[in-house]
Amino acid sequence: MKARLPAPGRLAVALAALAVLLGLAAGPAAAQSETENQLVSSSPADGETVPVSPDRLVFTFAEPLGPDDVLTAPVACATVSQDTGIPDVSSDRTEVTVEVLSPFPRGACTVPWLLRDGLGETIDSGLIAFSVQTEAAPGDDTDETDDTDEPAPAAPPPQTATDGTDDGSSGGALWLGRVLSTTAILALFGALVLVGTAWPEGPEYVITARFLRSLWAIALVGTALFVVAFTAEVSDRAFGASLSPATWTDLLDAGWPGRAALLRLLLVVATGWVVLRPERVIDPTTQLPAFVIPALAVVAVGLSRTGGDLALVGTLLSIAHALAAAVWLGGALLVARVVVAGPGDDDLVHAVRGFNRISAPAIALTVVTGVFQMFRLVGGALFTSSHGRVLLLKAVVVAAMVFVAMTARQMVSARLQRAEEMTAASADRFRRAYSAEAGIGIVVLALSGWLLALSPAGIDDRVTYPVERQFVDTASGLDMIVSVTPAMAGLNGLRVEVEAPQEGITNLVVVFVPPADSEARGIEQPIPLTGAGTAVLAAADGFPLDVPGTWTMQVSAVTQEGTLTDAQTSFTVGGEATDVPVPPDAPAVGDPDDGDPDDGDTPPIVTIEVEPEG
Repeated sequence: MKARLPAPGRLAVALAALAVLLGLAAGPAAAQSETENQLVSSSPADGETVPVSPDRLVFTFAEPLGPDDVLTAPVACATVSQDTGIPDVSSDRTEVTVEVLSPFPRGACTVPWLLRDGLGETIDSGLIAFSVQTEAAPGDDTDETDDTDEPAPAAPPPQTATDGTDDGSSGGALWLGRVLSTTAILALFGALVLVGTAWPEGPEYVITARFLRSLWAIALVGTALFVVAFTAEVSDRAFGASLSPATWTDLLDAGWPGRAALLRLLLVVATGWVVLRPERVIDPTTQLPAFVIPALAVVAVGLSRTGGDLALVGTLLSIAHALAAAVWLGGALLVARVVVAGPGDDDLVHAVRGFNRISAPAIALTVVTGVFQMFRLVGGALFTSSHGRVLLLKAVVVAAMVFVAMTARQMVSARLQRAEEMTAASADRFRRAYSAEAGIGIVVLALSGWLLALSPAGIDDRVTYPVERQFVDTASGLDMIVSVTPAMAGLNGLRVEVEAPQEGITNLVVVFVPPADSEARGIEQPIPLTGAGTAVLAAADGFPLDVPGTWTMQVSAVTQEGTLTDAQTSFTVGGEATDVPVPPDAPAVGDPDDGDPDDGDTPPIVTIEVEPEG
């Protein structure tokens, strides 16, 4: 008979056997979990910007996946989950493909992927962030295939639905309107100065009245075009949406250049009072307002650019430059197109001589003020900036204009010294000389319009942000500045400038939490930056801060050095509570009741754009 172990001994043996069995069972699993397998590439790649939504996501691993390994890769674009298919493993088990069931929207997308083994243990994980540049074509569906071999039609250019507008460019219209408006206003004032100071007989000629009215019509059309295009630029509306005069008040918020554009239009309209009866510039009872109204229109032209070093002095010199250039250009045009249009009496001789007298100081003042403005605005960047190079070209053309002007003055002095009338031969010779001078002047004004579209080195044209908050985190190495404008209840613009790290940033998000005692909506804004750089959201397309008070700004991000979670600071929003319109079909990302931006009730923010370097 075999001896029996006592009860404690039997229990010890059973436990030992169970431990051995568990160890044998866990052996293969442990060996598998200890096997290293890493993601070596993906399509789209982390940080990539793709033209259109991909039709599949591809993950490539260094080693073949085990038979029980599982990849999960949920996709979110602008914090909204996207529809994807079941991951499909390739025959060599090193590549996993995830089908995109519905095209991703334009903007930033993130893919937090996770590779697990059969026991649920994590083998590898990470996050891929990429951006889709173009919205998918209407009706496009990535899970439908075409039986033909014809290539799919190209997707349309990106469009932004903001207040019913589109992205129509107004740059060409802005330049054309500015050039037409400036040229006609300066020419009109200079012609009136010549009539009022040296050619009182001018209004008696029908050709004079026609010339002045033609200039006024060009000034009116050009200025209206300029105001519409300028409104479209500062408000981010389409050109067509800016045709309504009700939208032109947006220029009041564009600083002095915007206000000067509206003032210019009003003064051009008022100048019609002078043009309809040109004799008002020689009538003592109406001469003062007849000169002042078009002169103020020229002053408005001189206010097209303000700022920089010695801003007040620069503005005054800009006005003097415009007035002097008007006397020079306008007089030359009037002489070329009207005064020497043909032979005539001695009044034509006096008009040409009078223009030579008043144009000499005008030329000198134009050159001196132009040189001062060149050094004030450009400094030493004359050859190293776009504005400086265009300004250098303008200086060369002005020098040519001065040369032609001096040559014409010498010819006039020699031929009209004792003349009593304008002969046909003299009129023809003078017409060619003054037409060349005026033509070069128009080229100069065209270059001036180009210059106003460029930022000079001496002026910082960036938007002013009343709120600027810096976030520095040593654990993640993140160093960034978040700026908000105008920090008032309503739509606000955003600027995010990342100084460090240079690369490797994923899932960068800025959250705005409303005051605790309000029912306002929280805002969660993904930032499409993967390294050092700047992202900007214009105020016209901005995010809604519904109520005034103390808001909280939170920043989260993942870097190669670590993770930053909900670093926060506060800032003040002014104004009164406002009901910001929201698209009815906008998905939700926040809660109006508690201000938590993760609960699912607040409309998302439009795509923030990465600002080009420099």
